[in-house]
Amino acid sequence: MTSNDSFETTDVLIVGCGPTGALLTALLGRFGIQNIVLEKEPDITNDPRGITLDEDGLRLLQELGLYNKIYTEIGSPIGMLHFITSRNDLHQKPFLKIKVNTTLGGTGHIGVIAHRQPVLEENLRCAASRHSSSELRSSCIVTHIDEDDEWVYCEYEDSNGTRKKIRSKFLVGCDGKRGYTRKMYLEPKGVIMEQASSFGYNETWVALNLRITPPTPETHPHLPFWKLGYTPEDVYDLYFPVNFRFICNDKRPAVCGRFYNGVERLWRFEFVVQEGEDAMLMATEKETTKILLPYLTHGGSKYDSDHPISFPHDCIEVLRSRPFGFSARSCNKWAVGRVILAGDSAHVFPPFGGQGISSGFRDSSGLAWRLAVAIRENTKNHEQLLSGWYRERQQQLKVSLAKTIENGKLCTQGNTWAFVFTKLMIRIMQMIPYMNRKLEAGPSRGGMIRYKAQEGLPFLGEFHGGRSLPQVYCAPVSMCVKGSGIRFTDDVIFGPNKRGMFQILILLKHLADLPALRKALVGIDELARGFLIEDEATFIVQDPEIRGLGMDVGDDVYRLATGEEFAADQVLCKGRPAPQLYDMHRIEKDLYGMTFAIVRPDRFVYAACETAEQLHSICGGIRDTVGLE
Repeated sequence: MTSNDSFETTDVLIVGCGPTGALLTALLGRFGIQNIVLEKEPDITNDPRGITLDEDGLRLLQELGLYNKIYTEIGSPIGMLHFITSRNDLHQKPFLKIKVNTTLGGTGHIGVIAHRQPVLEENLRCAASRHSSSELRSSCIVTHIDEDDEWVYCEYEDSNGTRKKIRSKFLVGCDGKRGYTRKMYLEPKGVIMEQASSFGYNETWVALNLRITPPTPETHPHLPFWKLGYTPEDVYDLYFPVNFRFICNDKRPAVCGRFYNGVERLWRFEFVVQEGEDAMLMATEKETTKILLPYLTHGGSKYDSDHPISFPHDCIEVLRSRPFGFSARSCNKWAVGRVILAGDSAHVFPPFGGQGISSGFRDSSGLAWRLAVAIRENTKNHEQLLSGWYRERQQQLKVSLAKTIENGKLCTQGNTWAFVFTKLMIRIMQMIPYMNRKLEAGPSRGGMIRYKAQEGLPFLGEFHGGRSLPQVYCAPVSMCVKGSGIRFTDDVIFGPNKRGMFQILILLKHLADLPALRKALVGIDELARGFLIEDEATFIVQDPEIRGLGMDVGDDVYRLATGEEFAADQVLCKGRPAPQLYDMHRIEKDLYGMTFAIVRPDRFVYAACETAEQLHSICGGIRDTVGLE
């Protein structure tokens, strides 16, 4: 590219505004990085595809200021996962139950919500629109990508069919597994999608989204429920029970459950397409009805009827019925030069762990701050920054995939001796209270993500770096602080007006230690050279009983808050369960009692240490470890 005058210029060009791209533009906007998103669709598709989001995803929504939307607009708690084997009874006693509504995972949020993706995307775009540096352009189709050492050049057609040219320091392809960025630009450069695990899962499923309207005595007077005192809502609960179900049926594995926030009664049913079956045919109303009907038909005897009672067909509206190929795959490279892949463009997951959107979210979270650093510093060493991102994400993908495979094997093993043995072992473990608690904890029992230290990764493994920082609840120590209610620790550590790329957290055992610890921070601005700012430090006293002090100790000093305090807050706890298995000392425990913690914007610990001397030495090496020197 030689004639640059005709090219519009921006810092980052994002192709695709699905959940991954929408989150990335919002995060870049928070950093003040100029970015433009090119989305081929004219508007958000109304098709709810992904329907689950884990606690890491909820934490990122909180980061964007969307916490108050999570349970009121976006979704609702799933509750529990029930693993059953029945071919026709959703109320069968599960052989395994996993609780996903606790705070055991360490983020301060429940484990999983079931959401409506169009509403999620709408809120993400709204969050991005608050930043003047983020711009979305819809109905834009990318037609060409090229690059040199300094720029990425992109050509596209806008909504009027006009050909436009734009150049950027980086281009991020968030346009999915069939998108232009990977298929047309990076695959010819050797980027390929590879099998991601020995699980080797590669099957086709059909996903149905149903909207349910409960029958009433007026609309369906012939049903036997009304004389037995059932209400329309009772009937809905009978046929579409709460909690998600993994149907480990050897003939046809399936997954089903409610999603969204209850404003609409939406229900997802997914089933596997067997070998020799035509996927498109299996997605037709005739074939899906055959598979669904046994689950939506109850024996009449329990309702004083002589014949089976099926849920009325006219009370079910099919919003979606489409086959999808599910596999566990990841690209061999996620970046070539200045062109990067994120989300489904870089990796795809089977449906069993609900990790699709969440993994894309983690991509954006880890990538956003690195792009901000690369652009602010105008670094020539962007390849090290991107390599560190890719290698960290690969580590985390293995963990996410392990969670997915754990559920997937149970769901798809079928009528095998391995499945019989698995169920026997589960039954034995359930007889031991300690082991049963571990079973019910599911993936949360493994703790938070922790990266293994490798050369070139931006954290110090010898100083407890590379682990996800837990989030707990806190409250200001001083009564003089405006708005002295309960807060999430992320909201005070990463306050909206803070300028440092990294933040420093100080854990105090006693309030009397405050003057000495403030003194220990003197000089870190100069040492860290922009990555840390002394005046932006956050102090948290590890004692929930220190409260209501009349003296002004500073608006940066907080105390731990209990789960009961959080539950009593009608704003924070609205629509979500009260904290269960919450440990307010989780940060201190995960950091092995260290006093100082330096935290990256993606909520991973860069380093944690005990003494001021260690802190100053660590601050002096940040730029080198990150890859800027």
